[in-house]
Amino acid sequence: MAEFDFNTIDEYRGEVIRLNWRNPHVELTLMVQDDDGTEFELEVEAQDVNTMSRRGLYPELINIGDVVRIAGHLSRRNSRLMSVTNVLLTNGTEIRFRGNPQPRWATQETETAGFGTVFGSESIEEIHANTDLEAGKEMGVFRVWMRARAGGFPSELPLTASAIEHRQNWTVADDPNTTCTVPGMPSSMRINPPHPIELLQREDGNITVHVEFFDVFRTVYMDSGIDPQAQEPSPQGFSLGHWEGETLVVNTTAVNWPYFDNMAQTPLSSSVEIYERFEPTADGRQLNYLMSVTDPENFSETITGAWVLDWWPNLEMQEYDCIPPEHP
Repeated sequence: MAEFDFNTIDEYRGEVIRLNWRNPHVELTLMVQDDDGTEFELEVEAQDVNTMSRRGLYPELINIGDVVRIAGHLSRRNSRLMSVTNVLLTNGTEIRFRGNPQPRWATQETETAGFGTVFGSESIEEIHANTDLEAGKEMGVFRVWMRARAGGFPSELPLTASAIEHRQNWTVADDPNTTCTVPGMPSSMRINPPHPIELLQREDGNITVHVEFFDVFRTVYMDSGIDPQAQEPSPQGFSLGHWEGETLVVNTTAVNWPYFDNMAQTPLSSSVEIYERFEPTADGRQLNYLMSVTDPENFSETITGAWVLDWWPNLEMQEYDCIPPEHP
């Protein structure tokens, strides 16, 4: 079950009494009133700091003591917790948050803050038009990439009976994101925009895969003489890579992270094997990323997901620095 009810939207007006500008979510606390006039504190959850800053939204936009109008989706388990979609500031500026929703308060005084495209006014096509693509192609996979469009694993997974039972018993309290726990493979490969990934060539010949979400750093070992079965298990596992032309191929084993997905709804066994391909396109603009997961204890067959990522020449990786939220 999703934490928030995205089928309905509620609206309140109140004073900002607390503000935490941090990951995994920017949080505001408003003193608001029920329909009968009873005052209560409404905990409001926005997107993460990295997402907000890349959309031109910074802490100085909202201050303690401000009286604002706010709209969003209430939690299914806590009616005093909201996922925000829109905020109307006292100066008439409307801020749009999750999913870039439509403006809610259409007045002459209202202007929308920070949402032309994900990064300013230039599209990725315009950025590439002013970029040396040949130089990019020479870099191969060793660049900053961000997902171009929706992708991933099938929505219906071929789950075993034990995996189905785990999902049925799952509650939101099991979500490791709420405690800022750094995820293991394969869920650590989170490439949701505007969070990029970067592949780096190391001096020792190995490769670092840096995922901005939760500050994940993976090492891909390029020495074919290493025995994967002799490696100590870890949440990121042991990744052994090789080249097929310009394509980086990676096999990961020795994973002791117990969850397949980032919310821990689907289990993962220690016998899992993960296969990845990082294949740049011929024009150097995009990266085709494929991941296959084999885990007979939880999936009746191998499952495969595919994503297309754009090269962002001027995009810098940011620290995520997750701090657990205060609300239960």
